Amino acid sequence: MEFKTVLVVGGTGMLAKATRYLADHASQLILVSRDSLATAKRLGLSSANCVSADWTTVPAFLAATKPTIDRFPPDLIILWMHESGLGARLGLLDMVRGSNCRIVDIHGSGSGKVLDRVAQRRLEVVQAGCRYTAVVLGAVQEHDRSSRWLTHDEISLGVIQAIKSTSDCVVGSI
Repeated sequence: MEFKTVLVVGGTGMLAKATRYLADHASQLILVSRDSLATAKRLGLSSANCVSADWTTVPAFLAATKPTIDRFPPDLIILWMHESGLGARLGLLDMVRGSNCRIVDIHGSGSGKVLDRVAQRRLEVVQAGCRYTAVVLGAVQEHDRSSRWLTHDEISLGVIQAIKSTSDCVVGSI
């Protein structure tokens, strides 16, 4: 196994393929979602350690995730949280502070100032004693010069590429 413990937050929809990949490459997968048991069943991840929590309710989210993180400290965290998830994200960082855990942080490019956001989050993660990899999601330019959103598979493959390489990754064009 490449990873001992992987914690995934926001990986149950568009990142389902990446989450399944991680289940095959980690001794322990912690899946955090609003209804994690149903999600794990839908994704075929019967061995996942499921934590049902919604990152938009920060105190409840942190209370639900802390016991599992304390018991199974992650060496890799996959995060896809909107900017409104700041409190939950910083709370997770506090839980893994000083652990040298690697955090792969997925960003949509549509909300603007994505490079500033990546720089800010990288600073927060490094100051917490962890390692940071950003994945920035763009769009695909078609031959007729139109553009389209990335497919779920393209997003997952970009995240998997970033996990394998440890380098920042732009999926599509920004």
